[in-house]
Amino acid sequence: MAHRVQELTRATSDLKNFLESTQIATVFLDNDLRVMKFTPAITQILHLVETDTGRPIAHIKARVPIEELYEDVRRVLRTLASVERELSAPDSGTRYIVRILPYRSIDNFIAGVVITFIDVTAITRAEERQRMLLAELQHRVRNTLGVVRSIARRSAESAATVEEYASHLDGRLNAFARTQALVTRDPEGGVDLEYLVVEELLAYNAREGEQMRVSGPKVRLQPKAAETFALAIHELATNAMKYGVLSQSTGRIEVTWRLEESREPAELVFEWRERGGPQVKAPARKGFGTELLERTLAFEFKGQTAIAFDPSGLHCTIAIPLNKRTFHTPVVVG
Repeated sequence: MAHRVQELTRATSDLKNFLESTQIATVFLDNDLRVMKFTPAITQILHLVETDTGRPIAHIKARVPIEELYEDVRRVLRTLASVERELSAPDSGTRYIVRILPYRSIDNFIAGVVITFIDVTAITRAEERQRMLLAELQHRVRNTLGVVRSIARRSAESAATVEEYASHLDGRLNAFARTQALVTRDPEGGVDLEYLVVEELLAYNAREGEQMRVSGPKVRLQPKAAETFALAIHELATNAMKYGVLSQSTGRIEVTWRLEESREPAELVFEWRERGGPQVKAPARKGFGTELLERTLAFEFKGQTAIAFDPSGLHCTIAIPLNKRTFHTPVVVG
């Protein structure tokens, strides 16, 4: 008999140590929904103290709507089938997975229920962010395919030969791919305009400091705007390579931009100037590049483009209203 008492005492001690050491918020209720035992972790959810043993759970103040569990508890006692559900703390937004199981005594008698609370807030938020990122990815893929189709179609419309079409399409897709690489580095941070210009000119082997000078205040474009503007820069660079200053070692390109905040609305004024190249002539017909600069930028950005085919060098000025849809930096109010 003494040996039996000793075993029960040890088992009770082991159970007590287990309950105190576990990080799982757990409360044991009897068949009348009175508190029998609980783990320290449950005190973050239910305002329980040692003297609450034997009190009805309905009398205990809680950080979660505990009354929503009463019907589930009664169903578990009635059917002996476990229940699992979600419960949220209205004040903090903390989300829990609540599991309710029958509590069996040592002689297999159903003496109540065991309720555990697992904090799944971090997991739930991660899943929500994953769904958001997936939706954003799908949106961007659709947009990307739309841009590629548009580039392919418009390149075909303006090309005179298959070879010209292949060359122009390859160059435009490469420019688009470079912009996508910049976007994916920091999707939320915008695309640096200076980096966009320099990357495009370097792709044409323009020597920085010798053949090109790029300067302007810190400006970062929104991803979609960066895609369109990169194509505009690409068309200017392609024209410079084929007909302008990049076709000669003595040619120079000066790219500058400034913020005209005194205007209404405030604008970014972007200027592309070529010097030291062959004599410039206006093209006989307007192709993809001119259409992009004059019409697409006006449609996408509500901007204005002026192209001057000065014999000493091409001069292109692009004015774009400052707005949040187009610009990440500077921060635009309204």
